[in-house]
Amino acid sequence: MTELRLIMFLAIVSGQVMEVARAGPAGGTPAASPMLPVAAIQSDFDLLRQALEEAHPGLYRYSTKVEMDRMFAAERAKLDHPMTRLQFREVVAETLAALRCGHTSMEGDADMDAAFKSSPTFPLSILIERHRVMVLLNDTASDSTIQPGMEILDINGHKAGDLLEHFYRVTSADGDIETGKHHDVVGRFPMYYWWLVEQPKVFLITARDSSGEIVVAKLPGVTDAERKSNHNPVNAKIMSGAGKVLGAMHVERKLSFIKDPEIAEIRLHYFLGNDYRQWMRDTFKTLHDKGTKALIIDLRGNGGGEDDYGALLVSELTDKPFRYFDHIIMNTFKPSFNEDLDERFDAGAVKRFSKETVVNPSGGYMLTSAMVDGLHEQQPAEQPFMGKVIILTDGGSFSCSGDVCAILHHLHRATFVGEETGGGYWGNNSGRMPTMTLPNSNQKFRFPFFGYWNAVDGDGDLRRHGTIPDVQLDLKTADLLRGVDAQHDMAVNLAQESLAAAPAR
Repeated sequence: MTELRLIMFLAIVSGQVMEVARAGPAGGTPAASPMLPVAAIQSDFDLLRQALEEAHPGLYRYSTKVEMDRMFAAERAKLDHPMTRLQFREVVAETLAALRCGHTSMEGDADMDAAFKSSPTFPLSILIERHRVMVLLNDTASDSTIQPGMEILDINGHKAGDLLEHFYRVTSADGDIETGKHHDVVGRFPMYYWWLVEQPKVFLITARDSSGEIVVAKLPGVTDAERKSNHNPVNAKIMSGAGKVLGAMHVERKLSFIKDPEIAEIRLHYFLGNDYRQWMRDTFKTLHDKGTKALIIDLRGNGGGEDDYGALLVSELTDKPFRYFDHIIMNTFKPSFNEDLDERFDAGAVKRFSKETVVNPSGGYMLTSAMVDGLHEQQPAEQPFMGKVIILTDGGSFSCSGDVCAILHHLHRATFVGEETGGGYWGNNSGRMPTMTLPNSNQKFRFPFFGYWNAVDGDGDLRRHGTIPDVQLDLKTADLLRGVDAQHDMAVNLAQESLAAAPAR
């Protein structure tokens, strides 16, 4: 495969390649980095806590105040000695991840990112199957000992399961959703190892093949440039198989027919684009004119987008009025730390929020429909699609994508196949999301000011989770080696079954 094809391949699997630079560390090894004084890092941490307690709308969404106070105290207690930026970064990242908000995360640092990219790092790309770390690609130039499809058991004496637990502690995700963490760690595994564990030039790796045989290999680390340029022949089979499976998943937006005109498929990578509304109208007009009976919507890796676009998709799939958002809260639009934000609340913003919010009896404010159209009762499309709907989801189905799935699940308008969505069933914290800079360490983090609550009821078990598929199927390396998309195949089977079960006219 060409270098571009390989980069696309990794982006498809992780859905987070652009996020690596944002979350990734950089700036030399911990030993060589200048030490930050205790007073400086404690001051930065106190500012971070102040900002979150003052403005974050979901601070107590999944935890009580007592639990969050205990967490803050435990993290601050770690700051009793001078630290490098990388070490302090871990404390900050753990603190942010403890909020259980997928939209609250570390931002990048150019110097640190450059250091990571130029360093030799873990030479394998991975896929996570439940709590197993599987080899996706061998990124060395020619080693054939460690092959795609093997399970990684140990890296330089560190058990793979222990590494995952460590990495999950700094990975932000909604609620208790593990698929979202899986999805992010897949793309960040070498970076996390470099940042959180050690920075060796050689890796002793213990793996197990499909027959149960244990394999041990000592592999050199690879730089970012080498990872992209190496073309190890051992990857040929999975490149061929995965190209068939994952190529279609990376299409931004597409309507196709699996069985024309009875079974159609819509692929949406994001809810974005100036022509989105027109494209959606044209797409569903085509389905109506053709008399399509079953529709597969592939939202795997769909990281979200415009709320109005999500509501528009739902309106094309129901013949009844519906609610999209139940309510949206905001703690403040006059933050005391305004000068530390890259997107400040100026006089115009304050004036608008003063007009388009109402006081929340529980504290803070509630946004009105004058500000967010999704708070209105939504109307169905003139000619909605009312046939069988099957939606493919995974841990990358996040933010607006998670909202769409939750509402369609609540309305009983779709069958879901794949993995639990990365976006929370009851909503998320997002909207306006400025970046804050901690002055002493220059660490940056992004956090939201709006707390969205989806218009769902019942399903109390989903308060800490995403939409749970009716048919749960994971993406597996064994399937990729065979060029099989088991999730998609299941969706097609369900669509065909719905045709067979439909009464004859």
